[in-house]
Amino acid sequence: MKHTIGIIGVGHFATYLIAGFVKADDPADLQLYSRTRSRVDTIAESHGNARVFNTAQQAADGASVIIIATRPGDVEVALSGVTFTKDQVVISVAAGVTLNRLQALIGAATAVRALPIASAAINKSPVIMMPENAAARAVLEPLGNVHVLQDEQQFTAGTALVGAFYALMFPLMDHLATWTAAQDLDNLTARALVVETIAGASGMAAHDAHVPFQDIWTSLAVPDGISECGMDEIKRNGGLNAWSDALDAVVRKLEGSA
Repeated sequence: MKHTIGIIGVGHFATYLIAGFVKADDPADLQLYSRTRSRVDTIAESHGNARVFNTAQQAADGASVIIIATRPGDVEVALSGVTFTKDQVVISVAAGVTLNRLQALIGAATAVRALPIASAAINKSPVIMMPENAAARAVLEPLGNVHVLQDEQQFTAGTALVGAFYALMFPLMDHLATWTAAQDLDNLTARALVVETIAGASGMAAHDAHVPFQDIWTSLAVPDGISECGMDEIKRNGGLNAWSDALDAVVRKLEGSA
């Protein structure tokens, strides 16, 4: 079944979703509403399967799945006065908006939480979702791999990893590329080496999905070798705990805003 997707709130994040939907093998029809009309008109002009509506209700009417892509604090205002039907599925991609909070706003429709990330624009996003729902899955799968989580606690942890860690990779890559360029490599080569090294590690981890990460590390870290030398220095400077500490901080922020 081909779904018509309504999107309420077409800000910066929604543009990634729209780009991913348009690149899908069989692009869905999109019904868009945003308080900032100029932004959404520009998007619709470049995507033939997207139509712009004057109200959130009009964008929802006739759509089998509606995505709420506003800022978390704007969800109530965006959905005020909007009526959904019992056969519609409403997906919130606004961080921290719980299922109960969403359900209270959408009446008889089915509430689903989901979180794609910016790489949805190139159809390469991990997508977390809760609960399982066939229509929501069908709409989200063109954006990347869908992973169904079981409860709000899991979803909060998943949001920290998928949402924050993804973004944190870019300052890390910038730091590594800057260091590499400082060793007299040109900037383009430094950037390429960082990107391709990380992509290579991710590709190997995906290829050897049955092998624990620690076993892969052990196979690479020759005693007294360069990898072990690097890890020893990382441990002397606080170790890998800085990453889990960062995610703990994100979880606390998410729980405070839910």
